[in-house]
Amino acid sequence: MFPRLCLIILFFASSKISFARQLNYRFNTIGIGQGLSSNQMNCIYKDKMGFMWFGTMNGLNRYDGYSCKVFHHNMADSLSLTDDYIIAISPAPGDKLFIQTRNGNNFYDPRTETFTNASSWLYQRGMPTFGALFIAEAGGAYWFAHADSGLYRVDRQGSSRKIKLRHGKIADMRTDAGGRLVLLYDNGGIEKMDPVTARITYRSAAVRELLGGKSGSLSMFNDAQDGIWVYAAGAGVTYFNPLTGTLRQLSKKNSILNNDLVRTISQYNDSLIWIGTDHGGINIINKKDFSSTFITHRDDDKSSLGENAVYCLYKDDVGIMWAGTFKTGISYYAESLARFRHFHRKQPGANGPGYDDVNCFAEDKKGNLWIGTNGGGLMYYDRQANRFTSYRHQQDNDNSISTDVVVSLYLDRQDKLWIGYFYGGMDCYENGKFTHYRHNDADPHSLADNSVWEIYEDSQHNLWVGTLGGGLDRFDPERKVFYHNKVNMPNSIHSDFISALAEDRGGNLWIGTAYGIDLFDKAKGAFIHFLSSTHKLSNDNVNAMLRDSRGLMWIGTREGLCVFDEQTQTFKAFKVADGLPDNTIFSIVEDKEHCLWICTANGLSQISVQNHQNNITVTCRNFDEADGLQGNVFNDNAGFRTAAGELAFGGANGFNLFNPATIGRNNTPPAIVFTGLQVFNKAVGINQKTGNRIILKEAIATTKQIVLRYNQNDFSVDFAALSYINTGKNKYAYRLEGFNKDWLFSDATTRRATYTNLDPGTYVLHVKAANEDGVWNNEGIRLQITILPPFWKTPLAYLCYIVFAVVVLFIARRLTIRRAHARFALAQERLEAQRLHDLDLMKIKFFTNVSHEFRTPLSLILTPLEKFIKNARSDEERAQLELIHRNGRRVLNLVNQLMDFRKMEVNELKLNPVPDDIIRFIEEVSYSFSDLAEKKNIRFSYNSISQRLYTPFDHDKIERILFNLLSNAFKFTPENGQVSVEVDASIKGAEAVLEIKVQDTGIGIPEDKLDRIFERFFQSEIPGTLVNQGSGIGLAITREFIKMHNGLIKVESEVDKGSCFTILIPFRIMEDTQSAITPAAAAERIVEKDRNIFSTAVAEDKAAGTKPVILIVEDNEDFRFYLKDNLKEFFEIAEAADGKNGWQKTLAVHPDLVVSDVSMPVMDGIELCHKIKADQRTRHIPVILLTALVSEENQLKALETGATDYLVKPFNFEIMLSRIRNILTQQKALKKTFARQVDIKTHPLKIESVDDKFIHQVITVVEKNLSNADFSVEDLSREMCMSRVSVYKKLFALTGKTPGEFIRSTRLQRAAELLEKTKMTVAEVAYEVGYNNPKYFTRYFKEMFHMLPSVFAAEKRKEASL
Repeated sequence: MFPRLCLIILFFASSKISFARQLNYRFNTIGIGQGLSSNQMNCIYKDKMGFMWFGTMNGLNRYDGYSCKVFHHNMADSLSLTDDYIIAISPAPGDKLFIQTRNGNNFYDPRTETFTNASSWLYQRGMPTFGALFIAEAGGAYWFAHADSGLYRVDRQGSSRKIKLRHGKIADMRTDAGGRLVLLYDNGGIEKMDPVTARITYRSAAVRELLGGKSGSLSMFNDAQDGIWVYAAGAGVTYFNPLTGTLRQLSKKNSILNNDLVRTISQYNDSLIWIGTDHGGINIINKKDFSSTFITHRDDDKSSLGENAVYCLYKDDVGIMWAGTFKTGISYYAESLARFRHFHRKQPGANGPGYDDVNCFAEDKKGNLWIGTNGGGLMYYDRQANRFTSYRHQQDNDNSISTDVVVSLYLDRQDKLWIGYFYGGMDCYENGKFTHYRHNDADPHSLADNSVWEIYEDSQHNLWVGTLGGGLDRFDPERKVFYHNKVNMPNSIHSDFISALAEDRGGNLWIGTAYGIDLFDKAKGAFIHFLSSTHKLSNDNVNAMLRDSRGLMWIGTREGLCVFDEQTQTFKAFKVADGLPDNTIFSIVEDKEHCLWICTANGLSQISVQNHQNNITVTCRNFDEADGLQGNVFNDNAGFRTAAGELAFGGANGFNLFNPATIGRNNTPPAIVFTGLQVFNKAVGINQKTGNRIILKEAIATTKQIVLRYNQNDFSVDFAALSYINTGKNKYAYRLEGFNKDWLFSDATTRRATYTNLDPGTYVLHVKAANEDGVWNNEGIRLQITILPPFWKTPLAYLCYIVFAVVVLFIARRLTIRRAHARFALAQERLEAQRLHDLDLMKIKFFTNVSHEFRTPLSLILTPLEKFIKNARSDEERAQLELIHRNGRRVLNLVNQLMDFRKMEVNELKLNPVPDDIIRFIEEVSYSFSDLAEKKNIRFSYNSISQRLYTPFDHDKIERILFNLLSNAFKFTPENGQVSVEVDASIKGAEAVLEIKVQDTGIGIPEDKLDRIFERFFQSEIPGTLVNQGSGIGLAITREFIKMHNGLIKVESEVDKGSCFTILIPFRIMEDTQSAITPAAAAERIVEKDRNIFSTAVAEDKAAGTKPVILIVEDNEDFRFYLKDNLKEFFEIAEAADGKNGWQKTLAVHPDLVVSDVSMPVMDGIELCHKIKADQRTRHIPVILLTALVSEENQLKALETGATDYLVKPFNFEIMLSRIRNILTQQKALKKTFARQVDIKTHPLKIESVDDKFIHQVITVVEKNLSNADFSVEDLSREMCMSRVSVYKKLFALTGKTPGEFIRSTRLQRAAELLEKTKMTVAEVAYEVGYNNPKYFTRYFKEMFHMLPSVFAAEKRKEASL
């Protein structure tokens, strides 16, 4: 029982020792995720260029610090590996690599990046092609050791010879520190050979005797001190020193190793040997005392060893130890990867802190640390015992900390520890007892606030307490009272949120707040406020403050680091642009070498300060989590310097404690190589054709010059610094000599130089790199790049140009002649095109003139016909007259259709909607074709589902739509056929869609012609029995009219069965306010009313013995006779045959009204009207113009010349008579109203009639805008809510003045009143009545009053004085 108990105790003791010897090494890992072909490592090697090579079970990998290039076996490629399972990598003759695989050996040529089978090369030199090979370079030759066939020497010339050996099989071969070969035999025997003479210089059997002479699979490692380490799987390690004869067994049995399955050995430094084991991690042996420590994988630490099965170790020339594992790839370690010692809760082999989130530090006299955490309470770190003790808040224990969130610590001169809490007040810890200080509303001398962010003792032993929200307190320890400084107090701080405290050389207290800095001037007893807006502080939110050993005051804010300039009393700011890792500064600490250390939101920065003639500059050296920091983000106020000069910085993941003097610098400039070439973003391979030529004949890394064609001048070159420590911090600079004058800089994420559109020429690309500590490889690398000129810039091309020029000159004459012929032909074509265009214009003009000429005869036919119909003696006579009238209207429709076609050509068609019952209108138009139906013996029917639809629509265009469709229906329907019209309205709310169907049983339309029937001038073929009298424009106009109504038309037709045209038009429904009175009846009532009114006037005139005189000016004698014959009953008639004669008659007769045609010889109606209105003697005479010109442009032109009305031929005589009567009646009434007035008066009038109210309203509007110089006729029309034409007609009929003349007259009348009744100057009056230019005012005033304004004012004042 006792022996078993001893074993158990021994086991736990050894386990404890083993655990205590765990080391916290920080590794970086490379695996499949970083581009490795496999995570199972077999061998590691670094070549002369600096590339790392990893042999795996699935391919060979070349690593440049950023990515892996993988080489695989390819059965289709004879220049690939013979197998993917890589056993060993060794140097070989010719700067090649010797790659041993499971299926043969290969030579790798780095120039071409290809592999060749080594069998033939070995065979030619008398060496076996298979078998275990150990290769070493010594004595100017390469040595090949075979397990079975012995040792071979190959010199530089490639000749070989076999070396005779006395012993048996070679187990391993290495070189010692003196360059001699060391041979290990499979029985443990060791020999050393001079590589020059090939003689054995040393032989030992010590290891063989220790191993008992048994043959086995042994391996060997020679350290730098010539110590020999022999190992085998399962047998541990045997150390042998040939110099001293020391022989020692290392194994798990003697507790030196933790595992006897040794796979690999390497030396880290002079005293430490790393031993890689299978499932035991790495055992580190100290050669001085053969003590051991262990590096093993930890699941909770991603920076630990990848796994515990380490199969290969390799120490490179820059001190990096590479460890190849069985399943997790490569783990590599360098001292600079863990520059900062990291304390955290899960660290191995020590009593780690109990909580990671660290806020603040304090140090006692023993050099031990008090650590405040953000939720883990207070910790005490005994550095000698390496032990952490935690103090936590206990609800039922008054002698415990107030809360577990500690935000500030301070150890005063009496060795008392002051503890500030977040929402916990403040504690004083002394002699194991906690004294609590908290805010009490009932005690004015209690702590101002329970959130204590900063505690500071000044040089006068005053204890200052900064709170978050309660301002700044000064604590009196004797009286136990707090003296407050708050925002609301006089001569106090400017913010209650205190974040930092410091003291300058003068003993003045600097107070950092959330609103700038308050400086308490001890001498003046006053506070001075520093802000960003007044003193150039980078930000008003202050986080940290420090007075350094130079006396400079440093401020850390949310937007950079600031230093105070005492001379200018301002701050100078340093930010990311100056080298800082981030602009947010959390704390500032100074080390013994006077460097500042600042922790930020993006790492830690060491700042060297330079002061040249009061100009302070900084140099930054930045560190991040990859350097061993607890993280990139630190906590506020979590920076501290110990008495010994060590620095501590805390964050969410623990804290770093380090001596700044031990933070070394990597002074080795990195090797740099070119790693890739792209042309137009396409990678260029070795011997790969790009644009039918090969650019790279060897690897870009060894290429010195490349040649590109002119169309390959868009290229990129990749590069990499072969520095494997913190590669993300490497910096690069490149310059293309011949293109760039300055260096261009890039970081590790952009390792590519790209150039586009380079001109032909020779360039040199220079690239240099810096390692993680900013050490530059200024020698760099270079690549010459030649861009060839295009063919057309070569000498041969210039020769071709000369030949070409001669040929061009030879044929230039012929080309010139041909071009002249071509120009002549083109001119002829243009003349022909212009002739056709002019012909089209003539055709359109002809149609227009014919239409105009038709209108006058039609007027003479339709107008008397309407009178005959009204006075018909019998129904039969009336029916015959109506038949004539309907067909006359059809002719008028055809004329109008020609006019509409011309309007379509010039886009002048417009809608003129008038409210009416459209159903009734369609019915009337449809039944007008009844006579045609009877004549052709065609059954005609009209059917409407809707009885009434009152809506605004264009009567003329709807009539023409129906006319065209019904005309075509009757035209193409044979005798005994049928034509029908169906009408329906779909009503939805205030909207309605009217559907009109015109259907016939005529000849129909072929299906292939349906899409073309609405084209202009299209005419379908018809049977010989029908005569097509159409022009091909009817349906085109119909579709245009329907589109103007936002409708659509569609057709369905079948040959010999008929056609159906369907029209869909949307309308807006209106209320039928006159449903009981038809438009015709209403018109008749108006005419009758006017007739009665005028009859009374005529009767009065007859009683007086006078009749109104009307002058008729018309070049058509028949039309003039018709007008005279119908008007002579009511008026005295005067005649004139043209405009010139009409003007003479006007001056001679002075008629009451002139009726004139527009289109006349000698002088047209427009010119006649202009003359009448321009002459003072005749301007009062109203003019009615008659014309066949129906466009609004012509109407507006006529009205602008002063015409009172405008009638379009043909017209209804009764309507014309009514308009004449109205004009004469209004003239007579106006003359009576203004009989005693010389002109319009501007004072308000008392008006009774509608016309008088209109005049009064116009005067009011004009008077309101007298001073507005921009007031125009358009403004007057807008104010009157009338169109310009309506205002013109109305105002001219009532006053005989155009609207412009009326406005000017009113302005001048008011000006006369102002000149008469005020003392204003002429210029003031001009501006008052709306004239910007007094010169124009004077001119118009003189025209109206026949004297200058100044003379007018003088006379009026003279009259007033009399």
